[in-house]
Amino acid sequence: MRVKRATATGAVLLDGLAAAWSRSEENAIPLAPAPVTLTAAVSLPMAMSQGHGAVSALSARAVHDGETLSIRLAWEDAQKDDRIADLDRFADAAAVLFPLLADANPVTMGDEQQPVNAWLWKADRPEAFDVIARGYSTSRRRPARESGLTARGLHRDGTWIVVFQRRLRRAGSEFTDFQPGGTSKIAFAVWEGSNAERAGQKAVSGAFIDLELDR
Repeated sequence: MRVKRATATGAVLLDGLAAAWSRSEENAIPLAPAPVTLTAAVSLPMAMSQGHGAVSALSARAVHDGETLSIRLAWEDAQKDDRIADLDRFADAAAVLFPLLADANPVTMGDEQQPVNAWLWKADRPEAFDVIARGYSTSRRRPARESGLTARGLHRDGTWIVVFQRRLRRAGSEFTDFQPGGTSKIAFAVWEGSNAERAGQKAVSGAFIDLELDR
């Protein structure tokens, strides 16, 4: 997945409908239901659940301006779920996932020796979360004031468009860093709220793919 260098500023690119996005490369990312059987040690009811992974594909674009990385996701969703009005209601959500160490497994959310770093957007929350995980049920969320992560979502004509944005480098421990001319890795996940998807019940892209930043 190529990350072109953009002339538009980060503030412009935070708008998922900005014309500047049309000059980026579009990547069709197939999604499949996450293998929740792997969660048996954490939650047997979840491991026995079926019918999740309603979203089968998304479109991904990414650009940087030398200082900020912007990642735009879009997927079809006829129903906008941005409120949790009762215990049986769940919000739409999306995440991008990066390995903190080379051999991390995105499907298992890493493990104790190979953690992963995720950027999580939820339709019912005003801010995005930077997440560290070392396997199922180990996620630790860091607020935007700590991570510097921003995300903005909009729902239009049956489609969600979500833009994640963060500076290429972030001081502190366990933050994914990027550099022009460098290569990182990325994976994707989407939760369909109207399908009661939450936690490990989601659609995922599977293995990490390369994220190559132009100089």
